[in-house]
Amino acid sequence: MKNNKPWYWIPFLNFASGFPYAIIISVSGIMYKSLGVSNEDIGVYTSLLYLPWVIKPLWSPFIDLHGTKRKWFLSMQLFISIAFLVIGFVVPTSNFFILSLAIFWVAAFASASNDVASDGFYMLALEKEQQSFFLGIRSTFYKIAILTGNGLIVILAGYLEIAYGDKHKAWSYTMILIAVFMIAITIYNFFFTPNTEINGQLETKKNLNFSKVFSTFFQKKQIFIILAFILLFRLGESQLLKMLNPFLVEPIKYELNESNINNKQKEVLKSYHSIIKNGGLASKIELELIYSELPIVAVMQNEKTVLDLKTIPKTDVTTYNDVMSKRTKFIDELIKEKGNIEAIPKKGMGISNMDYGIIYGIFGVIALVVGGLIGGFVISRDGLGKWMLPMILAMHLPIIGFILISNFHPEIIFNLNLPYIEYSLDPFYLNLTTSVFHYNPYVVLSVIIEQFGYGFGFAAFMMYLIYVAEGESKTSHYSIATGFMALGMMLPGMLSGYIQQYLGYGNFFIWVFCATIPGLILSQFLKYPADFGKKIEENKV
Repeated sequence: MKNNKPWYWIPFLNFASGFPYAIIISVSGIMYKSLGVSNEDIGVYTSLLYLPWVIKPLWSPFIDLHGTKRKWFLSMQLFISIAFLVIGFVVPTSNFFILSLAIFWVAAFASASNDVASDGFYMLALEKEQQSFFLGIRSTFYKIAILTGNGLIVILAGYLEIAYGDKHKAWSYTMILIAVFMIAITIYNFFFTPNTEINGQLETKKNLNFSKVFSTFFQKKQIFIILAFILLFRLGESQLLKMLNPFLVEPIKYELNESNINNKQKEVLKSYHSIIKNGGLASKIELELIYSELPIVAVMQNEKTVLDLKTIPKTDVTTYNDVMSKRTKFIDELIKEKGNIEAIPKKGMGISNMDYGIIYGIFGVIALVVGGLIGGFVISRDGLGKWMLPMILAMHLPIIGFILISNFHPEIIFNLNLPYIEYSLDPFYLNLTTSVFHYNPYVVLSVIIEQFGYGFGFAAFMMYLIYVAEGESKTSHYSIATGFMALGMMLPGMLSGYIQQYLGYGNFFIWVFCATIPGLILSQFLKYPADFGKKIEENKV
């Protein structure tokens, strides 16, 4: 039994894998949504950031055969920290979307390499029975890292958006603080991860080469069923992850604002009623005025936000285009329905980024930790065979909650006053105040159930990947398996924005639920030892 104090380093090593992944894959989409990028572009471009995880098997043998995995993950974590710092400086620029995407792309390669080295280090530094025992801890802290990004980081960004009134500046400072936090994690891992390897140490025979590593993986029994299962298991989840934030933060609906408007807006509103609503013909000039001047408000939880183009500085092209796009889509729908607002389907749940962060950063983290700990414990106690099907169901059935809230849009809300320190440029001025958290119990309950199910169920999938990687070159084989998993996340994610726009949120979540069925069916054809992952009881003397 290897005794290298795994409780000291496993949580933070896996946090250092999950945190940059969350920032690159998830938080980037939240940031772009906040800065006015469309759902279609978010779905395509942030899904393309999965590509380094898809093709990481191409260079994982190099990591496997050269240097120690400890040196690899420490170097990559430092590189990722620098990349996030640079993104913080480019966010305020006019070309932030292209520049930040390019840097996210480079950081994604470093993060994928960090994962390869960390996974290999985990399998080399622990005995097999330790691996199954710590699997729940490992996957839990990985997911906690993701929720830290989706939760606490988004809370921070939402708070800075309110404090500065400038979303670009808020996200710039957020990314810089992310970089500092990542550097701190890297320093911790430098001091607490054990030196268990020597340079060039192999876990298999010395005559292994790239072709041998890849060929032995594809010679495994049931390889075609295995690959199909890995590719399809997260077919639904890959789309859910991309569109869940846009659904929760997008306004519930849009309305005409017929009070507190100026004379010009009153004239445009009159033209709208007499021409569009009554089915008349409008001239080109009248249509242009309607699209630019018609007073429209976005309905959020407990508030309405005026979509007024004149309040946006000309230099803020991204925000202007975002508001213009929302106005145009709503007016297109009004014209199509001849002014019948009730015929236009409701959209999102209308929560703020700060509320989204609180929901995932507090409620979601607690549910995930509990689910992850239970998942790792039951596999360690009973083995994978008993829990594979229940865990898959636990992961996928919670999607029903999002189907319900997206179709019925329950709006029972409780306002909670949460204390926080009021921001000031004066470092000696600290004012403890409160911020209103709009607590929608249906949203919170859906998130709690989904995160618990994910924490509980994902342990089974990761344990199965460890089984697939058993044998020669387990690090590289595990990397190949997770590469196919990333491909199964990337391709559906790229299409998710277009599918959502075509179906609407309600039907989209029904589609997502249906997309989980192929993976569930394939899981029943997999062959593996029923007691795989079960903790071996030591013989009592």
